[in-house]
Amino acid sequence: PRPPPRPPQAPLRQPGPEDDKPVTKSSGQAAPYARGASVPEGARAHGPGEGGAAVSDEAVIGCVGVLVIGTRGAAGPGEVLVRVRGGSETFLAWSPEPLPAGATVLVIESRGTRQVDVSAWHDPVDL
Repeated sequence: PRPPPRPPQAPLRQPGPEDDKPVTKSSGQAAPYARGASVPEGARAHGPGEGGAAVSDEAVIGCVGVLVIGTRGAAGPGEVLVRVRGGSETFLAWSPEPLPAGATVLVIESRGTRQVDVSAWHDPVDL
């Protein structure tokens, strides 16, 4: 048997001037980081169109990977293939000094948004 038809949905409303007012709590004060509220000095608010949520990916820290594209030090990132979570994933790889493609690296920090800091790595077990 077929499911019953869904009721018609209400049409989407057009944005109006009330959408530019800050969101308020029950106390009547502006909620922190709400649209129209000020952000304290040194704090970073992320939202749509502002870089998204920059959540660090801690599972990748300490993993060993191989550079697919060499890093250029301060001039720009490369790309690293890391074995993590039962598979392989690629991340933008930043390093203080240039590292060549094919180099084995250790992920030392996560910058969030699929970006990591890497350092050259030589496995002491393989020596």
